[in-house]
Amino acid sequence: MSRWLVIFLVVVGQQAAAQTDSGALYAQASGATFCSGTLPVLHIDTADSIKSKEEYVDGTYYLDNMGQWQFESIGSASEPLPVQIRGRGNWTWTGAFAKKPYKIKLGQKQPLMGMASNKHWALLAHADGTRPFFRNAAGFFLSRRVLKGFTPSQQPVELILNGKYQGLYFLTETIRVGKNRVNITEQADNETDPELISGGWLVELDNGIDEQQLRFSTRGTDLGYFLVTYSSPEELSLAQRSYLRQQMQRVLDTVYCDDKSSTDWEQIIDMPTLASFYLVNEVIDNVEAFLGSCYLHKDRGQEKWLFGPVWDMGHAFSSTHPKDEYCYIYDNGWSPGIINEIVKFPRFQEEVRRQWPQFYPGLVGELKKYLIIYAQRIKRAAQLDALRWHYAADIDQQLSDCLLSLDVKCRFLQQQFQQPVSSIGAIATTEATGRDAVYSLSGQRLQQPPRRGLYIRNNRIYK
Repeated sequence: MSRWLVIFLVVVGQQAAAQTDSGALYAQASGATFCSGTLPVLHIDTADSIKSKEEYVDGTYYLDNMGQWQFESIGSASEPLPVQIRGRGNWTWTGAFAKKPYKIKLGQKQPLMGMASNKHWALLAHADGTRPFFRNAAGFFLSRRVLKGFTPSQQPVELILNGKYQGLYFLTETIRVGKNRVNITEQADNETDPELISGGWLVELDNGIDEQQLRFSTRGTDLGYFLVTYSSPEELSLAQRSYLRQQMQRVLDTVYCDDKSSTDWEQIIDMPTLASFYLVNEVIDNVEAFLGSCYLHKDRGQEKWLFGPVWDMGHAFSSTHPKDEYCYIYDNGWSPGIINEIVKFPRFQEEVRRQWPQFYPGLVGELKKYLIIYAQRIKRAAQLDALRWHYAADIDQQLSDCLLSLDVKCRFLQQQFQQPVSSIGAIATTEATGRDAVYSLSGQRLQQPPRRGLYIRNNRIYK
C-alpha cells in the first residue's frame, strides 16, 4: 500500500481529534446541539415546517466549509441564499424513521462541495443504522469506474435545520436529464412529432405505484409486477405513451422467450452496459438492484436502452442475504426481477465473465481502500449522528462488516466465474490464519502492530 494513504489516514484522525473542541464551540455559537467540526455544515432555515414530499417550502441556506480547505463555503449567516425544500423517498420518508431525507432546489445553480453546478440536490439521511453510510458510497465508486455517462456524486455534510442539529447527511446529485447529469436530449412534454419521440427517455423500473407510470401484464413470466415510471418527459402525449409502452413490451417479450440462444433482446437492451450494471450491484450484494430505483435511459435516435445510472443501494451489504449466493436469488417474499430471466442467456453469462477480471482483484481492492478513507472522514459526525437520533453506532465495526462482505462475495463470484483464484490485494481476512493475525491496510500480514499508523486485527481497524 502506498505511504500517502497511511499518512492521509493518520492526518485525518489527528484533525478530527483536534477539531472536536472547535466543533463544540461552533455548536454553542450556532445554537445547535452539537457539531463535529470535521465536515462542512449545511444550514437551512424555512418559513414553514416540511410536511410532505410533494410541496416545496421556501427557505434560505448557506454552506460553511468549517475550515475544510478543499470545499468552498457558499453564502453566509448574514447573507444566506434562497432555497426550496421538501421531503423525498418512499419508505425512507413514510417509514418509522425520525431522521428524514429531503429534496432541495436552490434559487440558482451552485457547484456544491466541488460537484457539478446544479439547482437540484438530495439530502439523503441513511437513517437505518451506520452500514447504510457505506452502501451508496461503494456502489457509486464502482459505477463511476465501469459505467459510461453519469454516476451520482455525493459528499457528507452535517445539517442544521432551523437552528437544530440533524446529524450526518449525504448531499447527493439527483438523477435527472441535464448537461451535468444524464446527458441526453431533453424531450418535450406532450410531444407528438414521430421524429422526436424516440428520445431522450429516462425511466425507472419501479416497485411502488406512481401516477407517472405504465403498468404491464406479467402473464407468462415469474414477475409479480412490471412497473415503468417515466421521469423525463414528465407528461406524455398519446404518441409518447404508445411509443414507451411498445418499447417496454418489446423488452418483456424478447427477454421472456423460450429460446435462450436468441439475441433479439440485445437489439433493444445494450447488453455490455447491462453486464457492467449487474456486476456493480452483484459485488456489493444489492439485493433490490432490479426491483426498484432501477433506471434506464435512451437518447433520441438511439436503438438500445442503457441500464443506469445506479441509484439507491439501500440493500447492499445485507446482513441477512447469504454471500455465497447471487444477489437476485433472495428468499424475502419479493417478486423476482427481470434480471432473473436475463441471466439465463448464455451470451449474457459470457459477457459477465469477460468483464469480471476488471472488478477482481484490482477494482475491488481500490474500493476497499476508498471505504477505509471514507470511514475515517465521516467517523466523528457518524458518532454524533448516533447521539442525535439515539441509536448505537460502531462505524469501525460496520466498515469491517462491509469489507468482509466484499471478501466473501467476491471469492464466491470468483469460483462461479471460473477465473484463477487470486488475493484481493487490499484487506486480508483472518479466517484461515487465526483470530489474532495483524495486517496492514494493504493486506500484508505483520508480526506485530506498528508503533504508528493504522492496522487491522480481527477485522477491526486500530490505531
